[in-house]
Amino acid sequence: MPAGRRSGRQSGPRTVYVDDPFQKAGISDEEDPNARRNTPGKRARRAQDEDSHSDDEFVAVSEEEAEEPAEEEENEVAGNELENELRGDSEPESDASDPDQMDIDDIEITPRKHAASRPREMHFKKRAARGIIVPSADDTHSRGIIDPKDHLSKDIHYALTFGSDERDMMAAIHSRGNWTRGIDSAFPTRYALEGKCEVDETLYGPTMGVHPDDLKKESTRGWDWYYDKKIGGSFRKRQQIETIEESLAYSRYLPQRDERKHRVRMGPQANQQTFDVGYHESFDFGMAWGNAKSGNKSEKARQGWIVNVGHRINCMAWAPNQDGLSQYLAVAAPLTEDQKNEHRSENSDPFSAFQPTDPFPGALQIWEFKAKKTETETKTLDMEKKPELRQVICADWGDLRRMAWCPMPRSKREEDEEEIRKPIGLLATVWGDGNVRVLDITRGRGAQETEFLNIKSASFEARPPATVCSCVAWLSPTEVLVGCANGFIAVWSLTSSHAPEPLPFLYRPVHSTYILSITCAYPTNPQIVATVAMDGETKMCSLVDPETETTSTVRMRAAAPYITWSPVLQCFVAGDENEFGRMLPIRRFFTTTNIARFSSNLSAMAPASPWHPCALFGSSGGEVGGTNPFRRVLYNKEQILQQTWFTHEWIPSSKSDSVGMSRFFDGFRAENQKLAKYHTTETKPVSGMGTSTTYDEGTHVTALGWNPNRPCAGWASAALGCGLVRVEDLSI
Repeated sequence: MPAGRRSGRQSGPRTVYVDDPFQKAGISDEEDPNARRNTPGKRARRAQDEDSHSDDEFVAVSEEEAEEPAEEEENEVAGNELENELRGDSEPESDASDPDQMDIDDIEITPRKHAASRPREMHFKKRAARGIIVPSADDTHSRGIIDPKDHLSKDIHYALTFGSDERDMMAAIHSRGNWTRGIDSAFPTRYALEGKCEVDETLYGPTMGVHPDDLKKESTRGWDWYYDKKIGGSFRKRQQIETIEESLAYSRYLPQRDERKHRVRMGPQANQQTFDVGYHESFDFGMAWGNAKSGNKSEKARQGWIVNVGHRINCMAWAPNQDGLSQYLAVAAPLTEDQKNEHRSENSDPFSAFQPTDPFPGALQIWEFKAKKTETETKTLDMEKKPELRQVICADWGDLRRMAWCPMPRSKREEDEEEIRKPIGLLATVWGDGNVRVLDITRGRGAQETEFLNIKSASFEARPPATVCSCVAWLSPTEVLVGCANGFIAVWSLTSSHAPEPLPFLYRPVHSTYILSITCAYPTNPQIVATVAMDGETKMCSLVDPETETTSTVRMRAAAPYITWSPVLQCFVAGDENEFGRMLPIRRFFTTTNIARFSSNLSAMAPASPWHPCALFGSSGGEVGGTNPFRRVLYNKEQILQQTWFTHEWIPSSKSDSVGMSRFFDGFRAENQKLAKYHTTETKPVSGMGTSTTYDEGTHVTALGWNPNRPCAGWASAALGCGLVRVEDLSI
């Protein structure tokens, strides 16, 4: 039988040191007439306590302890005297010079009860109605919002995430009933895109918190300026375009044509096939997968296109407001370094993102993808009609760095049918010379051949003072939001474009350095703007008062230049420095919720779709994955799934007939997210040191995009560093 546990307390009396060092030094209390004196009763009581065998410690009596009943009579008397003093019932103060009286500053010493005999004081957070924590007067707060980490009720959590207004809550309830099923945990389904889910149709639900009448006015009256003969007429006439020869476009403005083929390997892992695709050619990669299990011989297991643009792609975007069978994809591929050296002068400055570059030639490519005619509302790719290069818009403004189509709805009018050319949309662009330009993209009606155009002047052109533009977004059909290299944000109005050098009506500093990405919370809160800068800061401000109404989240050591607003999630979606995808709710922007993780750094992110909440990320290792984070929006501890769309590898080729080889891997299943650090072999530490992998530039994912049109909302596009573009319908 083991021996019983013994107490480690001191069993005997404590040692008392009676030698006073001040007396040995010749210092006595009698020298100071105002010195504090101990009464005989106090000295006797202290000696009695020291001789006792109690383990109690001596502390100063507080107000709470003075009111508690004591076990000994002397302690009770002392407590009553002190309580009377605190209440103001004590006798008048005695003279400090009287040696027989104790000074008023003396505090009675009483023994404190041991923890075993005295109940521990429990401190509970006071809460008001609905579970809201009421801070005490002594607490110091730096934010005027409740900490979401506290254990709050669901209604409080929803109010902190979506808002307490009826419009916000109805939009959240509508999305919860439509996008929280297991089948759409990673990619959207046709069933949900067509709105067949049994959800309560509310006034603000389908419009994401905006009144339907407001959206209708914006799609009709919001475009009156464009059809106005004075304002819109001068806006369209300012754009000067002329037709050029095909040979001139390929020799000067497009990447150098290479007669060699790009070799691609795709298909099931055990039986991959090799395809050769030339410059500006495409092929159906469904041929590598065979027929589907449904028994339909004409239907392939996977359907999609791969297009060879010929060079690394800077940016890419789908044109909105296209309800027909034709869908347009804008792609920008810069010239090669050898081509730029031919146009670079001897006295040209070295490249700098903070200064304008030389006016290199550049081109914007407009590709057309056809949708298949179906009786359902959603449409898939028509694999019988190959993608066609419809337009090549050439300019001498440098590399095309950023582009953004105007996402605001635009109703069709009779004036559109009367025009000679068919309108596609307004495209805001940022070029290497530092200017922001708005292009009115149109195409000839019934034209089947590729149009090669040279644009001399844009419909709108502006530049901030003493700096260059770095990114662009839209606030409304008439307002363009621009981020600058000096950390300022600028807003221009297209209706004031008649001036030779239009000035922004808002120009305010937000960051201290280069702004990498900018977006606004359209359509719910278009006045709210979020930005990511080169210093790693992610900020959100209001255009109503950007100097005071601003906030920021946790700073990153290495900035991830991607941020977008998801109207379905009612959150900002952005990248992170550590291979993460994160989510930033607008009403608690200072918090960060991780929603995805990859094996390498994020190199691309698709702008959020207005029709589904799925996010799409690309990494420098060639991995593209998607996830539906709506479950985590509702509850931040909910486990969500992440699915890889494909992985890509590229290697250069030593053969004379090939520029390189790309290999794709498909068929991944959805898995639970592993957000822990070092969850993959590429990031595991070796000998206690962290490792990172450097990938070839041709392997990188450089741009991603969701189709913003509802019939084709499941279409996704991915641009790679080797010059390939992959387009596939991901809706299940």
